[in-house]
Amino acid sequence: MRERFILDETRNILFINFAGLRIESRAQVEEMEQYVRTAYHQQGRRIYAVVNYEGTEIAPELIDYYGERIKGLHDRYGLATVRYSSSGFTRSMLRYLGAAQDLESNIFATRAEAIRAIQEIETHLQAATEDSRWTLFNPRRSLLAQLLAGWLALLMILLVAGVVTQISTGALMLAALLWLGGATFTTAFHYFKVLRPVRQVERMTRQLATGSHYDPVTVAGQDEISRLAALLNETAGQLHSDIERLSGLYHISLLIGAGNDASRVCELLTRKVARLLGAEMCILLFYDEASRQLRAQTPGYGVSDEKLSRLQTGLHQPSIVAHVLKTGEPYLTNDAASDPHISRAAAALLGVREMLAAPLQAGEQHLGSLAVLNKAGGFLEKDRQLAMIFAAQAAQLLAHVKLFQQMILSERMAAVGELVASVAHEVRNPLFGITTTLSALARKLADREIAQPFLAVVNSEVDHLNHLMEQLLEHSRPPRLEAAPADIGEVLHEVLAEFKPQAEAKGVTLGCDCQTALPGLRFDRRKMHGVFANLLDNALQHTGPGGAVRIAAFTSPDDAPRQLHIEVRDTGSGIAPADIEKIFEPFFTTRATGTGLGLAITRKTIHDHGGTITVHSAPESGTRFVIQLPLIA
Repeated sequence: MRERFILDETRNILFINFAGLRIESRAQVEEMEQYVRTAYHQQGRRIYAVVNYEGTEIAPELIDYYGERIKGLHDRYGLATVRYSSSGFTRSMLRYLGAAQDLESNIFATRAEAIRAIQEIETHLQAATEDSRWTLFNPRRSLLAQLLAGWLALLMILLVAGVVTQISTGALMLAALLWLGGATFTTAFHYFKVLRPVRQVERMTRQLATGSHYDPVTVAGQDEISRLAALLNETAGQLHSDIERLSGLYHISLLIGAGNDASRVCELLTRKVARLLGAEMCILLFYDEASRQLRAQTPGYGVSDEKLSRLQTGLHQPSIVAHVLKTGEPYLTNDAASDPHISRAAAALLGVREMLAAPLQAGEQHLGSLAVLNKAGGFLEKDRQLAMIFAAQAAQLLAHVKLFQQMILSERMAAVGELVASVAHEVRNPLFGITTTLSALARKLADREIAQPFLAVVNSEVDHLNHLMEQLLEHSRPPRLEAAPADIGEVLHEVLAEFKPQAEAKGVTLGCDCQTALPGLRFDRRKMHGVFANLLDNALQHTGPGGAVRIAAFTSPDDAPRQLHIEVRDTGSGIAPADIEKIFEPFFTTRATGTGLGLAITRKTIHDHGGTITVHSAPESGTRFVIQLPLIA
């Protein structure tokens, strides 16, 4: 690794060659950081770094750690980094880091371009420094030169007056000494108390203008110049902080291209927001309309997955995240112990001292809440404004991920549908011939009792194939609904009545928690009957004696989009985590006699009705299918 770092002391540039390097451990990053520190101490001043990232790879879990280390070097040593590479890695992932001023402006195609950019910055700063030295003696551009010119003019007046009035040599010498003392004192006072701070301000301003690391003005005291210098330092720090936060906002938008895995996006997003606001923890909580609960998304920043799995709250329970979701306004508290809106259980679980929350809202979609926790010194009003901006950007990002996924699913379903339809049609033709021939054979062998069991088996298998073909075609057909206004409650009770004997025989309790007088709904009665028949059949298959299967139906609250929620819950064996994402895929089944099309058709039917279906399950903890259907306006 050491040979990848070469310091050019003459040009004050540290050349770093990461071409073809795979960065896959924190130890590597820390070793690189140490080489940079060594080069800085060797030079004794701020240095530039030119990095070649051609073909470089960084393990995804190290992206943020690497960015934090770059930021630390920039903040502590004023490391100004330029890089050159034509690789896609540089232009996608390194722009995302945004650790210092790592924007598109410091990415170059060649090493020569990067060096030329550094030389331009140095030439600009050096010319400004040389120019400012000469201006010290230019009365038109320097207060010090004007002061010296005034004292020289006074000296000339004294000399002329002495000659004209013939003042004694002793008196003249005394006047000259007084002049020298006054000139020296006022010049020194002016230089150290006024001019030097002003020159520091000028240098800092030029550094800010060139986008490089700036040196704060070092002036002690309470006079006007000191107060002005302190104010300028504060303003420069605020400007630098605002630039970093704007850069962070820009890089949050770049996360749109960082992948379509919601978990990975949430991990990157929470880390970025926490770092930009200087907080210890950041979590996202998504709203589940079916259960009317806000649930924490894993992973978060600074919080273990185990704790996040226990974080959930209802909309009408005391909770800041629920409060901001309902009001649509951010909320800030620096005294969590006495705040009336905070959830005491959540505060105790996470050790909350300060909290800032903002709603995640993309257009009309209420996705949930963003919560940022514990900041040294407490959150400020400007943090509230920033949190609202970050939350709005995050909501758009998460909505994009969701849309890109519910799209991938549509494309996959369309492709499978086309394949299934072609296979089903090809199989049905010979199957019809087999059925016809089998009927004729059965008539010929009607008097042969020994052949009847074999014919019965063949007939049963042919019926099974016919049923499978019907399911395949049902899954692949475009939406053809015979929808009409009807009472969904009647369908639910019909299906429950059909499965009651099966449930009693198995020792499973079958029940309904349906809201009385359910509102009107347009649906295809036959297809919707099949949906709940399939869900109840699956639930009973996986629920043992003594268990329970229940259907619940209720409408959404008045302050939410009008929908009907239907849940099918069981206390059975649950679904393995590895299978949870596959259960709606065609031909996926865990049953020995299943076709793997039941849930695929169920989801298609719900989607054809403009609704959604989701599943919540864990091994040995039962399963809950949640259906949401739009109500008649």
